[in-house]
Amino acid sequence: MSEPPPSRSSAREHRRPATRSRNVNVLRTIQAELAPFPGRFGGSVRDALGIVIALVVAMTLRVPGIALALSVLFLLQRDRPGLTLRSATQVLSGVASACAVTLFWVQLTDGTEMARYLGLVLGIFIAAFGMATTSLPLFFTMFGFFGFIDLAAWDSHRSPNAIVTSSLYGVAALSIVALSAVAIESLFGIRHPYDELKREVQTHLSVLSRFFHFLAQDPSTQNPDEFRSLHSTLVQSAHVGDARMNELYNRVRNTTATLSAVPLGMHYRIGLLARVLEKSSLIGFNTESKRNANDRAYYAAIAAQCDSLEENIRSDTAIAPSHSLPASSSAWLIDIHTELRQYADNRISSEGFRVDPIRQTRRFGSFSRLFVPGAVKSRDNATYALKLTLAATLCYTVYNAIAWPGILTCVVTVLFTGLSPTGQMKQKQAYRFLGTAVGGVLAISAESLLFPNMDSITSLVVVVAAVAFIAGWVLRSPHIGSVGTQIGFAFFLTTLQEFRATSQIATARDRVVGVTLGILVMWFVFDQLWPTRTSQTLSQILRRIQDAALQLHQISLRQEPRLFAQALSRLRVSVSLDLASMQQLESAAYFDFGRGHIRELAQSRRLIRKIETAAAEFYTEALHQRDKRMSRSL
Repeated sequence: MSEPPPSRSSAREHRRPATRSRNVNVLRTIQAELAPFPGRFGGSVRDALGIVIALVVAMTLRVPGIALALSVLFLLQRDRPGLTLRSATQVLSGVASACAVTLFWVQLTDGTEMARYLGLVLGIFIAAFGMATTSLPLFFTMFGFFGFIDLAAWDSHRSPNAIVTSSLYGVAALSIVALSAVAIESLFGIRHPYDELKREVQTHLSVLSRFFHFLAQDPSTQNPDEFRSLHSTLVQSAHVGDARMNELYNRVRNTTATLSAVPLGMHYRIGLLARVLEKSSLIGFNTESKRNANDRAYYAAIAAQCDSLEENIRSDTAIAPSHSLPASSSAWLIDIHTELRQYADNRISSEGFRVDPIRQTRRFGSFSRLFVPGAVKSRDNATYALKLTLAATLCYTVYNAIAWPGILTCVVTVLFTGLSPTGQMKQKQAYRFLGTAVGGVLAISAESLLFPNMDSITSLVVVVAAVAFIAGWVLRSPHIGSVGTQIGFAFFLTTLQEFRATSQIATARDRVVGVTLGILVMWFVFDQLWPTRTSQTLSQILRRIQDAALQLHQISLRQEPRLFAQALSRLRVSVSLDLASMQQLESAAYFDFGRGHIRELAQSRRLIRKIETAAAEFYTEALHQRDKRMSRSL
């Protein structure tokens, strides 16, 4: 006799545990993203302090346009005075150039609508091409963004004097924000990112060592509470991953003014360490039922590896060769041991974190070299600029056709989330929509509940500082940092439009509508009309890194030290940028939804493994050739 079909109530009961489990996973992910780590609280406080100082100065001097200027502060590269000054210079130069070019274009064409339309198309194309091909992407981002804002202002048919005055005030407001940010970072920013990077790597290795040493103990002597504490710390380190280390690595590279001051393969080793942390944290979830006497020997071997690497960083001593694990160990342990061995093999064995003796003779990736090597010749960059221009032009046409200027954020969405790989684009758009919604809710809440009861600038400063701290905290999340930027954008543009309490909430509504329209247009252009999948971009990165290793080998055969040093510097910049792009694409691949999503994700993972292998070969070749030349010179 067949069993009766389950009732609807029983089916709901079966679905509830799965739904509850998904909710728990989401909450855990959010909690991990917002968890504190070294430098997060201090950076958020500096953001809030810089915004408060700029707001007070702008309101004292009665400078309009401070809302947009405060939002741009989150785009500056901070935490070091020199880097903050350079990024602030790029921003101010881009905004001033956009203002000057816009005024010249309007004067030249007598401000006709068709001329403005053509100027918008040309300006966005130039900005998009500059973002993709030059070493000054922030300059061209600001040029395209403020060029659009300044041109769109003429659609309102206000008096020319009012429009020009508004544009100049925008430059003045940004100057106040930039000076405030530079002053705060000069006083409180990180002055020795080199030492911070060493401590960060050492901390992660120490966490791994303590975790595996605990697993190597006799289970009868282990304390479950201690295991949960160690595993929780490891999971947090794995979730932060390489975000903090890469941030410090970039500061070290910019601080020293020469890439050769950074050890060869450092960027590659950061990726290896992040992967070891992730795999080790997964072992901890099911280790309770699988630990045995044989496993303890494997755990002890991995712990000894971590101790050796940590000691090398602490004392700048050579790394002792590691022993291989038996073939009978689990695949996870073999992978972890192999990647730690690759980490050790790609270190400069006798120098640790010391400066490389081969000095770079030319600076790449800075103001002295405008274009990224090989970027101008690539057809992909021209295609990307055309796609971005088409999407922005469609948005501009739509919101003018329906006479709804409040949703001009659709064009802004295109400019700030227009990334060629569809996975990255969708990831950026999801974060922008989420941040805009959160910032809009905070703005509406402040206008409805707080502003009617506020009668002094002190209360306004407290509210703005609290939201700025929240936005700065989210900005430093390992994976959802752009959400913090959008929270600041939405809140400031809604609540700080004038020098008095804002009573209109239509701005928050228009921003959400504009962001939605921009996402729809970009989905049509970038995902349906002209798609570029994540695997395609990863394939190009793989070819470039393989070509870099081949070029380095061919140049080494010429026996010219000066030429080799220049080529090594140039290729290290290229490989470093490609590895940074790969790390971003790795997380963005999960957002590449659509037909064949599973196949695309699997192919992206395979390509990432090949890229890591190619990078290891490049750095091995660089170390081999460098050591050979040093031995000849001795």
